[in-house]
Amino acid sequence: MNTWTYQSGMTLVALPNAAYWGRRHAEDVFKRWNVGAPLNDVKLVITEFVSNAVKATGTLDACQQEAYAKAPLAVPFAEIAQLKWVKLRLSYGQAVVLVEVWDSSDEPPVEQLPDFDSEGGRGLLVVRAYCDKWGWYPTQGGGKVVWAELRVS
Repeated sequence: MNTWTYQSGMTLVALPNAAYWGRRHAEDVFKRWNVGAPLNDVKLVITEFVSNAVKATGTLDACQQEAYAKAPLAVPFAEIAQLKWVKLRLSYGQAVVLVEVWDSSDEPPVEQLPDFDSEGGRGLLVVRAYCDKWGWYPTQGGGKVVWAELRVS
C-alpha cells in the first residue's frame, strides 16, 4: 500500500471543457510538487477518465453545449448551477502517480474493442497501455471512482 507524499483534488463542472481544466490542474500541481512525472501520460489518462465521467454524468444538451462552446460566459448561471460535478484527485508517492476520477453514475467503465473504422471506443485500451494498473470501484454515496497508477522513472 502506498502512502502519498502529495495529494490534490479538483471539482469540475460536467461540461465538455472539464478535461482541459483537469489537465491544467495536473500541470500546475506537478510543477508545484517538483515531480518529474510522465506528464503527457498523466494528462492522457485525465482526458480519458474525465471525458468519460462527463458523458456518464450527463451534461448540457446538444444545443446548450454548442452555445457554451461558442460563448461560455453567455450561458446563464442558473443552467450551469444545475449541472452535475465530477471530481479529480491526483496523488504522488514512492515513484507512483495515482489518477482518480469520481462521477455520479453507477455504471462501470467498459473496455471496448472498436471496429477498425470506428472513431471512438479506444480510450480505455490506450489507458491500459500507458498505466501499470487501472480499475474502478463503487462509492458509498453512489457513483464510482475510476483510477489508474503510473510509475515514475
